[in-house]
Amino acid sequence: MKAITIASVLRLLAHTVSGAAIPLDIEERQIQPISTVTGPAGTSYIYALASPIPDNIASQLAAAVSAVPTSTTVVLPDGGVQSTSVVGEVPVASSPAPAPGAYTPGYRNIGYYGTWYIFDRKFMPSDIITSQWTHIMAGFWDVDASGQIAPKDPWSDIQSIKLPNPSTVKGALNGVFEQMFRLKNENRNLKIMLSVGGWLATSEGQWGASLATPEQRNTFAKSAARAVMDLGLDGIDLDWEYPRNDVETAAHVDTLRLLRQELDVAGNILGVNRHLLLSMAAPIGAHFIKTINIPEANKYVDFFNLMSYDMGGAGFSKVSTHAANFFMATDGSTEFCFVDGFEMYLAAGVPTSKLNVLDPIYGHSFAGTDGPGTPFTGPGVGSWGELGTPDYNQILQGGDNVVFEDEKIMASWTYNKQTRQMISFDTPRIIELKTQYLLTRGVGGIGFFGLNADKWTVSENLVNTALEVLGGTSTLEQAENHIIYKDSQYPNVRVYDGVKVVPGKTLVGAATDRSPSYD
Repeated sequence: MKAITIASVLRLLAHTVSGAAIPLDIEERQIQPISTVTGPAGTSYIYALASPIPDNIASQLAAAVSAVPTSTTVVLPDGGVQSTSVVGEVPVASSPAPAPGAYTPGYRNIGYYGTWYIFDRKFMPSDIITSQWTHIMAGFWDVDASGQIAPKDPWSDIQSIKLPNPSTVKGALNGVFEQMFRLKNENRNLKIMLSVGGWLATSEGQWGASLATPEQRNTFAKSAARAVMDLGLDGIDLDWEYPRNDVETAAHVDTLRLLRQELDVAGNILGVNRHLLLSMAAPIGAHFIKTINIPEANKYVDFFNLMSYDMGGAGFSKVSTHAANFFMATDGSTEFCFVDGFEMYLAAGVPTSKLNVLDPIYGHSFAGTDGPGTPFTGPGVGSWGELGTPDYNQILQGGDNVVFEDEKIMASWTYNKQTRQMISFDTPRIIELKTQYLLTRGVGGIGFFGLNADKWTVSENLVNTALEVLGGTSTLEQAENHIIYKDSQYPNVRVYDGVKVVPGKTLVGAATDRSPSYD
């Protein structure tokens, strides 16, 4: 028996079989082989789904795994004309940039980039390994009392000439967003979106006051669409964490409606069938999910970015807890879990293809504790002056810092008996298991928060680990970005200066085959 990558199976189901749905009766158990497909050459392949599939679908899977081309008709995301692509066995190598106007179905990989990374972290836009991503959410921008959006730090975002090769044209866009515009011009499959809000905006109480009236929300939507046109972006990500009452829930939905409206207007200015994207950062805890009108939000967003992290932390948990577990534990070490929240979105009518599941590239630490599910005295170590939230690449592993992995709940942590400190974070093995599970659920994409904090070896890089499970970067969605913005206020966005971005980070080490295989 030879194992087919489950990525190939699920991608074919999702994108070539009209009406096919990934079964949702996945339980908390080890996934076992269930169905077998035999190709024309007589080679048998096994894969795991929750129930057998129809014969007609099985024949298409056989064609796929035997590299026999299969025609499929897809609809462009912007609602434009249909196009035909060919699906075969999924290669591991990176695919070339799409031809103008091309669209090839695949998984999304969403990366959140903080514009403050250029300071102490010294992680520049050029350090983004662009082949790993389909979408970069750059943020966060604020909203003022009138509803107008603006950068938290104009110097870093649009003014700084400290980044490499800044444009010297009068009135040019500089800073992080100049670099982002260059990146997308060089990587036509990379979409750059502006993320507005973030947790700090919520903690400062900006949302409820700034978007309380129709006038404020209209100002917000128009200014967001204007920012897309000025900065040369591909869309907006709304990160409102979270509506606090029914009034704010209604305002949240109306804001999404107006954003969709204004982005459509801007898209028409860009050209025929130019669709600008709208997404929202979405909670995973049931108590927060209930503050979102999911069926209404689903009408307006292209996809939801599920924040499957920060489920526990020293600042808000009662005991030392896991912070990014997929399932509940029985020892009191979990407050809630990803799967329960995920099911709430499905129950509200959101198709799995619109759900991207995000993981953290950082941890949550607890000091003065005896381990998961026990009391603690305060936050443990952190990074960049933030106690309690250490970056993944700064978490000590080995020696007294013993690493534990609970594959049943899909969580990992370190514990040091000498210092009595626990750190909840994801190891490559846990990322591998999570991604395998997400494939069985038919999600539209994955994602990560904290791009600066990864490790830069092939075997330890969390993003690379997930991509290996998907089947390589060739399984990512291929959709051309926008690069023509004639109405931008910035001359170097209206006319691209052609300055190349010199790549910073690269991965070192040998590749690891993490494709799911079932004995």
